[in-house]
This record gives sequence, C-alpha cells and structure tokens, in this order.
Amino acid sequence: MGSPRLPGVLCLEGDWDVSPESRLSVEPALRLLERNEQIKLIRRGVSTRGELEHHVDTWLSRGLKDYDFAFLGFHGSARTLYLGDVELSLDDLADIIDGRGAGKVLYLASCKVMAAEADVLQEFCARTGIKGLVGYTRNVNWIEAAAFELLLVSTLTRSKGTRIKPAYDRIVRKYPDMSTRLGLRMSHLTWTSDTLPRR
Repeated sequence: MGSPRLPGVLCLEGDWDVSPESRLSVEPALRLLERNEQIKLIRRGVSTRGELEHHVDTWLSRGLKDYDFAFLGFHGSARTLYLGDVELSLDDLADIIDGRGAGKVLYLASCKVMAAEADVLQEFCARTGIKGLVGYTRNVNWIEAAAFELLLVSTLTRSKGTRIKPAYDRIVRKYPDMSTRLGLRMSHLTWTSDTLPRR
C-alpha cells in the first residue's frame, strides 16, 4: 500500500522589504512543514497582477488538482492586498478566481485584509466558489504571524474533509492568545467568524 497523498500548498509571495538584499520570506517556515511530511509545497514570487493571475490560473487548473490550499503572502490593509505599488482589492481577486475555487481554501497572509463586513467576505466566497477564506483583521508582527502560520497551515491542510467553522473553533480553542492577538478570522459562503476571536 502506498504512502498517503500529502496535501498540496501553493504559496504566492510578494516582496516584504524594498531592499534588494532582503531575504525575508515565509518559505523556510512552509518548507519545515514539507520536510516534516505534512504538506507538499510550490512557492512562487509575485510582484505584478499579471504574475498573480498566471499563478492563480495554474492553481485552479487540473494540473494542480491536489493543491487545495493557497497561501497568499503580501502586504495588506482592509480588503486590499499590495503587489508592490499595485493595490488589489478583494473584488479584483474575486474577478481573477472567477468562480473556479470549489473545494479550495484561500489564506491571505496579510495585515488587516479580513477587516471587512461579514457580507463582503461571504460575497467573496460566493463569487469565487471557495470553501473557505482565512486571514487577519489586525496589523501583525511578521515573526509572530510566521510562527502561528506553522500551526494554522498544518491544522487546515489536515482538515481537508472538515468544514471551515469547526476548523476555526479548534484553532481558536487550541491557540486562543495568538488567534486573538493577530485577529484571526475565517469565512465561508454562509458564515463569518467574529471580528476578534472569542477567548
């Protein structure tokens, strides 16, 4: 009998620092999960909308059918990702996904991007077809968020058959302090967690 198939994670990551010498990246943390045989990982650098569109199209194609989890690591603010100097709203991202996200989980590893009304987040899920949207409502410390993401990605990718709300409840119960401090928030078609997790 063969080994169980590892869940696939596609990481699309922007530049965290303007310095050309900066080596700041979430990749080493995600590679730790890969080396521990919890995930298989594809990581791509993204600095333009065209690059993002290309990689999202690849993610949603049949060629990456085992990659149900996308990790988008960019600077952000409420409802907005920043690809260098380019602002990308949740509406823009929904247009790119264009209803093709059935069964997928989208994790927006960006400050404050989930600080939006519940109906906005649920409409995003409806327009994209994704199973779950995950992110933060607060400005986050980079190192603290990277540490939490080891736990978050591990939990969510191992919960493939689980609905988003039970996964959220489990994470908040196990890691209440970090969930609250970072403003963890999740949403799907008919449900969105509170702006701040309950203790």
